[in-house]
Amino acid sequence: MPGTFIISLDCEGKWGIADRDGRIESGFITRKALVRAYESLLRTLSAYEAPATFAFVMALLLADDEVSQWMPRLSDVQVDGSNWMRNFRRAEAAGNFDGWFCPEAFDLVRGNGRHEIACHGFRHVPLGFGAVTTEEAAYELRSATELAKKKGVDLKTFVFPRNQVGNIPLLADQGYVGFRNAHPDVGRHGRIGNLVQELNILEPSQDAEPSSFGLVSIPGGYFLNWRHGLRRAIPEAVTLMRWRSILNDAVANNRVALLYLHPHNLIDGPGTLELFDGVLRIAADLRDSGGLSIVTQAEYCGTGVHRGNDVRKAAV
Repeated sequence: MPGTFIISLDCEGKWGIADRDGRIESGFITRKALVRAYESLLRTLSAYEAPATFAFVMALLLADDEVSQWMPRLSDVQVDGSNWMRNFRRAEAAGNFDGWFCPEAFDLVRGNGRHEIACHGFRHVPLGFGAVTTEEAAYELRSATELAKKKGVDLKTFVFPRNQVGNIPLLADQGYVGFRNAHPDVGRHGRIGNLVQELNILEPSQDAEPSSFGLVSIPGGYFLNWRHGLRRAIPEAVTLMRWRSILNDAVANNRVALLYLHPHNLIDGPGTLELFDGVLRIAADLRDSGGLSIVTQAEYCGTGVHRGNDVRKAAV
């Protein structure tokens, strides 16, 4: 059995930085810039005939003539003691939703016909243990499902906002079959530690994981280095060596390699698209030689590669 490679894209727009005032004020995420980023990603994926999972924050899908109808659902919510929606409220007061809604991105992905459309929440509210109440978590998931149905999308897999895994049983209630787990090292090393980790050119892939509450747990994988700020100091050649190690390990040991990225990282991370292209080139060569299978998250959940035993994790 070949190794497995999954490309998982966290599609957020401004919802991904909703609580980061400085990033919002910089104005780097615009509707036009998002469209260009998605067009670039789709061209690159098509060049290598590689499927991907696009996990959308569902609110990003709203068209201009749908916003007023859904505005009551875009309610305030307290996360870690502050209003998660405060910057959205400022945008609402100013009458400027640029970057908060981008239905064109969704249309581009759906129009391609090869990629999975997954869920990354409704408002990108973190769902980890203690971040919000169970009632708020259920509301977030229910709202996402309802909007997806309006758009004609049957959601199969879920990507937790900020990689904060929790409230897993609620996913089953909404019909999901799997979720992207967080890598065990997520949050352990801090910013400097994460930079150092980018230099590990012997990085391994991951084993398949036990299911959790009846859902497939998809190994969390690794973030593709976003060439922004201090991360630009990491040589591109080193990043590609790291990913070659991850992918080769998946091939040699029938393991799982997952790459995740935010499409908006292409906007303020010059060279990130070229890195993405480089990783796909390596993966495509391994696939074409018969050693690697490139699949979506939903396809992975249907392959039987994942372990069959079920574990009941504490993060509920």
